[in-house]
Amino acid sequence: MQLWDDRRAVKLAIKLAVTGLLLWLAFRNVDIVAVSHLLGRLDPLFAGVALLLAAFIVIADAILLSGVIRLFERRLQFGTALLYSLVGWFFSNIAPSTVGGDVFRAVQFARAGVPAGAAVRLIIAIRVLSFATLVLVLFAGFPIAIALVGSHHAADLLRLILAAGGGALAAFFLVARFPGIAPAFDRWSLVRKCRTIATDFRMLMAPSRRVAASWLAALSQHLLRIAILAVLAEGLGLNIPIAALFAFTPAALLIAMLPVSFGGWGARELSFIYLLGAAGIGAPAALSLSVAFGLMRVLIGVIGGIAWVCVNGDHFRVDPEPACR
Repeated sequence: MQLWDDRRAVKLAIKLAVTGLLLWLAFRNVDIVAVSHLLGRLDPLFAGVALLLAAFIVIADAILLSGVIRLFERRLQFGTALLYSLVGWFFSNIAPSTVGGDVFRAVQFARAGVPAGAAVRLIIAIRVLSFATLVLVLFAGFPIAIALVGSHHAADLLRLILAAGGGALAAFFLVARFPGIAPAFDRWSLVRKCRTIATDFRMLMAPSRRVAASWLAALSQHLLRIAILAVLAEGLGLNIPIAALFAFTPAALLIAMLPVSFGGWGARELSFIYLLGAAGIGAPAALSLSVAFGLMRVLIGVIGGIAWVCVNGDHFRVDPEPACR
């Protein structure tokens, strides 16, 4: 137990150090006074609209969660799914640990009676579906990005991100559609795990209203994030075209999803500065937009933390899927 606690402390310290380093890199060449001025003039009306759109993300996430869990022969009431989604924001954006919202959900599923392996597979299936829909948004915005970008290096980075995302998605499709590919590699544990993930992903390709609703819920979350950024940019008085946000921010948010910092802080700011800068957006504007977006996530996380404290364990119940579906 002591060894486990020590490892967690080391991971926490490393993640804290990486977050601090990334934030320092983001702020070191930017006029902090200008960023503060921009943040201070955020229109409360636009901030309220952004929070409302964030609430729709929570709802879409609950629809996704309650839909996918039925594929694993479990049933989650929509109100319970909303709690999982809302409290997950707390663990992803505020909780001072290396435990994210996905780990919180997996642990809660296990406590509610879902086998640990199935709980992990469920969370991974949701993440893969979210990743797949994000790649679709990246493909849709890529022609716009290439038209707007003013740097060959930024264009090459976008191509690399798109190629990596598209290649990974294509591999999932191939393994899901043809599970017997290269069986000789099954002796490797990593390959077997990837096959399991691909098998679960195959369930998400079966034509049905429930699967279609799950894909739509996952896709809508990405589009809502872009809409939130557009609203915040307008509220901050930034001259950022929505086409630039649609083209570049999905790639920036994908980079920020890498589990190297707390709540994506630092990685998100650097990505916004670089990618929006390639479209001619000044660093103070890009940084203030990223910080405003991050602070909004923190606020939703605070609400999620309050919900976590106020509700009891019975509200996180997961029921067996009824035989007649």
